[in-house]
Amino acid sequence: MSDPMSALDALVEGFSGTIGVWARSLQTDEVIQAGECEESFPSASTIKLAIFYELMRQAGEGALDLDELRELKAEDKVPGCGVLRDLTPGIRLPLRDLATLMMIISDNTASNMCIDAVGIESVNRSMDALGLPGLRLRWKFFGAPTGQPVNSAVPAQLGRLMDMIVRREVLTPEACDQMLAVMKQVQSPYAARYLPGASQYDRLPDGPGPIIAAKFGSITGCRHEVGAVWKGGRGFVFSVMTKDCKDERRVEDNEGVLAVGRAVEFLYRHFIGA
Repeated sequence: MSDPMSALDALVEGFSGTIGVWARSLQTDEVIQAGECEESFPSASTIKLAIFYELMRQAGEGALDLDELRELKAEDKVPGCGVLRDLTPGIRLPLRDLATLMMIISDNTASNMCIDAVGIESVNRSMDALGLPGLRLRWKFFGAPTGQPVNSAVPAQLGRLMDMIVRREVLTPEACDQMLAVMKQVQSPYAARYLPGASQYDRLPDGPGPIIAAKFGSITGCRHEVGAVWKGGRGFVFSVMTKDCKDERRVEDNEGVLAVGRAVEFLYRHFIGA
C-alpha cells in the first residue's frame, strides 16, 4: 500500500483555503488524518447525514412512521438544490421519500420537512449521545439569520458518524443498510472523479468500478463530502471538508471539488490499491 500522507500534505499546502481529511480502513482500522480535521467547518448539506440518522433513529423507536404522508406547503419551499421547490403545493409524500430526496439530490425543501418531523434539538442530542458534539444543526436550510453561526461539522466527527453507520454500530443493522442503500444512489459524488472506473452509472456490486455511498455539500467557499468506498472486498470511510476556498465558481472543476476528489483518490490508492 502507498503512503498517502505526502500527497495529502501537498494537497493541503497547495489549497487556497483550509482542508480537513479523515479516513479509516474497514479492514485494518488504520486512521489517516490530514489538515485541520478537528476544526469546525460550515457543514453545508453534509449535516443532512445527521438528520437522516435522527429520522431513522426515531422511526426505529416508534416515535414516527416513515410511511407517514407529509404535505408540501407553499411556505415550505426554499431555494437551492432539489425539485420540491418547483412542484405544486398540496402534494403529499411519505417521510421515507423526503429522506431519499434529501440524500440523493440534496433537496433543501425535503430536508426542512425532515427537520420539522424530527426537531433540531433532537438531532443535536443524538449527536451528543454519539460523542459527536462538533456536528451541529442550528437552523433549517435558508433559515439562518444574518450574522448568526451556521450549521457546522468537524471532518473527523462527520467521518466517525459515517463509520458507525457502515460498521452497523448504531441503530440496527437493517436501518444502517437502508441508509447506505440510499447513499449509494447519491448523484455525482465528488469522490468518483479520479477513481478508476468510477462512473456514477457503474457502481453495481458486480461492476468494474468501485461502490460509493456518499453525501456531498456545497456553499460558497466550501466543498465537502463524507462517505465510503468499496472495491474487491476492501473499503474505507472518508470525510473531506474544505472552507475559505478562493475559487467561488459554481462549476464542476471548482478547486474545492477537485481537492475532495484528489484526497479520496490518494486514500483509495492507499487502502484499496490501483
